[in-house]
Amino acid sequence: MKPYFHRVMEQTPTKFWINNPTRAEADLALEHGALGCTNNPSYPQKMIDHPEEGAYASRLLDESIRETENETEAQIVFQQKLVRPIAEKFMPLFRSSSCEHGYVSIQGDPIREHDPNDIIHEALRNRKVGENIACKVPTTAAGLKAMEVLFAENVAVNATEIMGVQQAIDLFELYEKVTRQANVRPKLFMSHIAGIYDAYLKKVVERDQIEISRDVLWQAGLAVARKVYLMMQERGYPGTFIGGGA
Repeated sequence: MKPYFHRVMEQTPTKFWINNPTRAEADLALEHGALGCTNNPSYPQKMIDHPEEGAYASRLLDESIRETENETEAQIVFQQKLVRPIAEKFMPLFRSSSCEHGYVSIQGDPIREHDPNDIIHEALRNRKVGENIACKVPTTAAGLKAMEVLFAENVAVNATEIMGVQQAIDLFELYEKVTRQANVRPKLFMSHIAGIYDAYLKKVVERDQIEISRDVLWQAGLAVARKVYLMMQERGYPGTFIGGGA
């Protein structure tokens, strides 16, 4: 019998990505049919703490500190050094699929994600890691301003931290407007994070002592995901829907 993810891709429109992988996990994911990879800002710390990757990651961190003048620059370079070999593993898929699959996303430092200029600056630097890099940007007010520039520059984007329907609408409408004006069509991924949304609602319910069935409450994030996905189909919005739990 074929592996589970191969069967899912054959029988449904669903595709498989991997999140924050080690080098070995990236190889295993590709073997099992992964078509892309996304990394979070916590990725460098996860690699430092990893029992198999810790020594390797620490060596890259030391290199990054020596090569840069401050901790901000060191953090950017360190993440790039960690992501580059992962991107290289997905590059054959990127090329064989005519740039349709094999993307690896990098997200900048969340501390500086309130300033569109900082997001743009770091995204354009991260883009140089490889042809198959998608710049991961939060779908906030600042993030949307940054994406307006990145779309016009034909930069592949993974728009993340989407938890509401209106966020998705704002993203898609912006993409359509900018790409039409710039006559480009960069790859767009839309990451809906149901898990964090559900966790937030759970805290609100507990804090305000709201009476609601747990069976209903835990469907909230999934309900948004279904609404956004249906809207993409009905309105013909571009992009790939990525479902995120954490």
